[in-house]
Amino acid sequence: MVSNRLGKYLAPALAGIVLILSLPTSPVQANQLEPPPGYYVLPPYKLPANPTDLDKQLLTTMEKYKVVGLSAAVFNERKLIWNGSYGWADLATDRTVNTETVFRAASLSKMITATALMQLYEQGKFGLDDDISQYLGYQIRNPRYSDVKITFRQLLTHTSSIVDSGAYTTILEGTPALLQEIDIQDMLVPDGQYYDPGTFGNYAPGTQFSYSNFGTGIVGTLVEKISGLPFDKYCTKYIFQPLDMSASFEPSDIINWQNIAVLYRPDASLTSFRPTKDNYNGTKPTPATSAGALAHSPAGGLRTNSTDLAKFLQVHMNGGMVKQHTRILKPDTADLMHSMQWFGYSMSGFYKQKGLNFHITDDLVPGKRLVGHSGEAYGLSGDAYYDPDSKLGIVFLMNGANLIDANPYYSVENAIAKTLFTTFAPKASNKPKQIKAKAGASFITVNNRKIFLQTPVSIIKTGKNNFSISQR
Repeated sequence: MVSNRLGKYLAPALAGIVLILSLPTSPVQANQLEPPPGYYVLPPYKLPANPTDLDKQLLTTMEKYKVVGLSAAVFNERKLIWNGSYGWADLATDRTVNTETVFRAASLSKMITATALMQLYEQGKFGLDDDISQYLGYQIRNPRYSDVKITFRQLLTHTSSIVDSGAYTTILEGTPALLQEIDIQDMLVPDGQYYDPGTFGNYAPGTQFSYSNFGTGIVGTLVEKISGLPFDKYCTKYIFQPLDMSASFEPSDIINWQNIAVLYRPDASLTSFRPTKDNYNGTKPTPATSAGALAHSPAGGLRTNSTDLAKFLQVHMNGGMVKQHTRILKPDTADLMHSMQWFGYSMSGFYKQKGLNFHITDDLVPGKRLVGHSGEAYGLSGDAYYDPDSKLGIVFLMNGANLIDANPYYSVENAIAKTLFTTFAPKASNKPKQIKAKAGASFITVNNRKIFLQTPVSIIKTGKNNFSISQR
């Protein structure tokens, strides 16, 4: 995010040796000038000596969209089915992507952050519709609607009226290092040093959707306040370690930090790339200077690899448990997170349905309703979704590409996701779904998994053995 001209296979004695893939050279490439200072031209990709049809398809897509590096994994409810890695983790040193390469996962991080908060929810530490102010220890109000509380549910559904503008955007675009130092309270209360009324939208909390990275930063802060642990340490102790994930919101804690992928953005001509993030140049990253959650970017700062993200999403697919003995969430909590909490039309139709920081989409793969999240930041583009019906899930991470033709996903995302689902999708089942409902309940049960509803269930008899289920 390569070419069908792959040549003949090598003899078995040479199996496993890495070859250079010979790519066709376009007229633009043939006459291309040296890249600007600090930019790198994509060299030919490498691939195994005996590439599979799947390898060829993915590499062809990478060539088309000039993907710098790609790591991908496919899983079902029982196991990891496949994983693959292609391209470059660092263009300056010709370091390739491998199965252990760690990526800054951008907004895929939000699923981890929400899971951390919901672990505390199921322990009875707060209610989803509670005022967050009483847990933070100071009052947060939209100054235009000072009598309306801001709740946990609103933060997790991007309906809190706390938006990505005002103080957050000013600091992020001007002096991002400040986020490593300041107390988030100073951005949220009127007498705070960095307070800006523009942090709040011109609508009441709970009435509109506005995608908010800053809101997820507050979620991370709530994890700290309620648990008593630093946000990054909480996630390590209660999510990453139980799932045996090589992951952290603190880059300096990554054991194989030398294998973190550099992130890249293309130049205006879309022919060369400059590093934008995680370009450590052989020096171990230094720890964040602040213990506050915002310093670890709960909205986008997770570092992990594709196979470990697959472990995490597999747990959600299985109702909070993996391998019949490791549980990080109760089934009802996982189901609640995946159930629609908001619906509408936002970000040019990218968001139409939202759970509790889980995205519900019909747009990534034709004919598939998927649950998970996407991510894009600093050139990283990635997706982690599963199909509740077929129990198949995918994760893929790209550290740079020509991100074009968004409708609403970028074309490269659609191409990779479709390739993976087409290759690994199980045979369609004709077995009818088992649906159970009780009048007045706040959920229905489909194949033993709950779908939580915003209003209670109504059941109307439409025939001798037929019933209609609706919401009041």
